[in-house]
Amino acid sequence: MSRKKKEKDPRIELIDLYKNYVNKYGEPPHVLKNLLHHSEITFNEFKSHYSSLLELECAIVTWYFKRADNLISADKEAASLSKKDMHLAFLYVLIDQIQDDEVFMDTLLRFKRKDPEFLKQLMKTINAQPLKVMNSEGRISELFEKININPKKTALINHSFSVAYFFLKDRSNDKQDTDAFIEKSTDLLFKLTDTSTLTSLIDLGKFMFSRKSTAFRWERKIKIK
Repeated sequence: MSRKKKEKDPRIELIDLYKNYVNKYGEPPHVLKNLLHHSEITFNEFKSHYSSLLELECAIVTWYFKRADNLISADKEAASLSKKDMHLAFLYVLIDQIQDDEVFMDTLLRFKRKDPEFLKQLMKTINAQPLKVMNSEGRISELFEKININPKKTALINHSFSVAYFFLKDRSNDKQDTDAFIEKSTDLLFKLTDTSTLTSLIDLGKFMFSRKSTAFRWERKIKIK
């Protein structure tokens, strides 16, 4: 009995097309027309999957994050890891994903890292992804709920970017400097984002405010006999 070959996701085909273009010409396509001339894909076919070249470029970088997240989430032992160790595991898997396309990623970021529109849209795109390893709940997140920002998740994403960029620029033997950077920067990040003290202060502040008319009145009348 013959099996039908599984069709490749057309969105992934466009990602592969873009990567092939960059690897061939040594730079990203400046306009969509350049990319389409490199293939047999029509403008309408492209538009059925991505609204613009910028959206495709953001999807490419996001794809590395999603693959790393899927690999970590599929590991049964990962569920028992602390948030810090989970993030460490994610960083190393992310680096493994990028390492397979190191030349491509280095070229892409060299041209795009100073593009504010790309960086803004990229952060927005990754923030919108339901990345399980970056789930962050708690009272600090609730404070930003109305403006749809999760500061902890944003901090983890920014840190992941910094690690990826450091890795691409690392010229040490066996990328040993990257390993040191991952460990030291992650340790510092989780110390800086530890919100237990802030949460305690918020609890105390709310308690004092609720008792302001009784126990915590600063003015007290003294009766003189």
